Amino acid sequence: MTEFIIPSLLNLIDPLNIVLMLLGLTGGIIIGALPGLSATMGVALMVPATFALDPISGLIMLGAIYAGAIYGGANSAILICTPGTPSSVATTFDGWPLTQQGRADVGLYTSLLSSAFGGIVGTIFLLCLAASLARFALQFGGPENFWLCLFGLSTIAVMTPDNMGKGILSGAIGLLISTIGLDPNTGSARFTFGTYALIQGVAVIPCMIGLFSFSQVLYLIGTDKTYIAEYRPQKGNFLNVFKYLVSKCKVVLLRSSIIGTGVGMLPGAGGEIASIISYNEAKRWSDEPSRYGKGCIEGVAASESANNAVIGGSLIPMLTLGIPGSAVAAVILGALMAHGVQPGFKIFSASGELAYSFIFSQFAVNLLMIPVGFVLCRCMARLLSLRLTLVAIAIVVLAYIGAYAINNSLLDIWVVFVFGLLGFAAGKVHLDTGAMALGVILGPMIEENLGKCFDLSRAAHGGLLQVMFEGGINKTLVVALLLSLLTPIVILRKNRRNRRQKEETASTAENAPTTELAEHLPHHWGADVLAGVICLAIALAFGLQYEGLEGVSAIFPEVLCSIIAAGGLYFVVKGLFKRGKNLRHEKEEVAWKNVFLITLAGFLYAIGIVFLGFYSSTILYIVLISLALMSSKEGIGKTSVKALIFAAVFSLAIWICFTNLLNVPTPTGFLF
Repeated sequence: MTEFIIPSLLNLIDPLNIVLMLLGLTGGIIIGALPGLSATMGVALMVPATFALDPISGLIMLGAIYAGAIYGGANSAILICTPGTPSSVATTFDGWPLTQQGRADVGLYTSLLSSAFGGIVGTIFLLCLAASLARFALQFGGPENFWLCLFGLSTIAVMTPDNMGKGILSGAIGLLISTIGLDPNTGSARFTFGTYALIQGVAVIPCMIGLFSFSQVLYLIGTDKTYIAEYRPQKGNFLNVFKYLVSKCKVVLLRSSIIGTGVGMLPGAGGEIASIISYNEAKRWSDEPSRYGKGCIEGVAASESANNAVIGGSLIPMLTLGIPGSAVAAVILGALMAHGVQPGFKIFSASGELAYSFIFSQFAVNLLMIPVGFVLCRCMARLLSLRLTLVAIAIVVLAYIGAYAINNSLLDIWVVFVFGLLGFAAGKVHLDTGAMALGVILGPMIEENLGKCFDLSRAAHGGLLQVMFEGGINKTLVVALLLSLLTPIVILRKNRRNRRQKEETASTAENAPTTELAEHLPHHWGADVLAGVICLAIALAFGLQYEGLEGVSAIFPEVLCSIIAAGGLYFVVKGLFKRGKNLRHEKEEVAWKNVFLITLAGFLYAIGIVFLGFYSSTILYIVLISLALMSSKEGIGKTSVKALIFAAVFSLAIWICFTNLLNVPTPTGFLF
């Protein structure tokens, strides 16, 4: 190693490599912040550009894009509650509340510094313990990955301790949705609902865009506000956040970074699992777990340090074994092989300068991320100063093109629309979209690894139980799972005790309940009834599709349908029972007219894309929805001019950025 250190460090101060790191970071952050444009897409798009560079420079640039894109997803997660990448789902839990409180800059600075810290910790493990960790990762097979995914799924209970029943139902709905398409074990088609395109299943990213992005547009439009949220930047907040992280979040950052590195080196796991597990552990060990989900800095720090530490972890098996730990690592592996470099243990001797230059560049990239991210996040925060209607329109357009770009499939546009409605309805009846998203992400992994366990059990003397519980790793993960399931009970008892004390204080003072207390008051009975009806409708829709399913293909969805149907029936009965009681609850004012208009426009826009193509339908969509939402306040004439200008400028910007620079395809219609 020592013989390669000086040449590797000299490569870092090469002006070309510095420029490539800065450009890669900037482009990666922007790509990560745009819904639908994943880190994998950004890195893959730039692989051909590396053929004009030497392997070291090309690899450094791809690594910078990777790091920038994973961090960039936090910006949209915090500002508009829309995770730019799936690994930023957990960031929305506390990042969006910070924005609603007027503290968007605190959330942005926290994610920036935590991301840099997590990336550096992951790189340290990559540099010092690559070989040992790679050998450990090889011990993970079907049973180990099954228990790991179940452990990640158990975080649903911690995410929703005050409403555990609906949290579990939400997760079950997500798991059931993940069974759409080909069964991973038998290859049989399930739940296609008569649509051949669904045989490929529901893609995760369009589903996430719908649940978080489109549904968030409906929510924001329903508030009838002029702007997304009030933005009150304060001088010195960056330094204050840095001091807070150093003094109060050291343990959270280190623990989350280690978890992220460990999960990252397991093929197929990914940043979404790492960030949610880390968020769960941060909340579990917190002295005040009730602060999480309400704008807690530790929540953002845990999620972001973990998903950026995944980068170093995913590169460990890629460099040492030639087994990528993530989709992006697989793309980088392909780029290496295209340059004639064969990953494996010999890469550190046969191509030592390249390997160590790449590893050291990750240190430099994460340090450079702080000034580059600081400038960009201040620019992105200006989004909160734009008119809400224009932001909502732009989000829908970007959501549709981002979803289409993944598989070049018009079906994904409809997935965004349908899951947007589902996410909005779920939010209104207090079902948890975060738990639903977690189910969609983990469902295929759980079912696939469960199938592997069944296959292994046929050759084991002790059957399935021996396969599932054999080995120290399995036993450790089972214990961790049980502890994770017990934690919400402790949190719930603590919350109930605190709530009882507040109620007694309010009763003694003979005052109306405070806002803090009102958050814990029972929800309106109608929300429970509607939640139950939604669950029963989903269970019925999937139940009618059972024809032809048998064996392993039927076990997983049968259990889920039963849980969802039973839970739905429970909440219907519970809601009807509560109807006769005089329970206090907060009334939520919703501008339903605006919600209806944006929903109808989104539906017609999706149809217009099919027939008129993307750009023609985009211009029509922007003009019509602008007139519908803004003409009553500014007049038709003035609104028409603004709408036409905005439609022309925004469509031109998309054409330049997406079609020309990023080479992202746009849908073509039957007529144009």
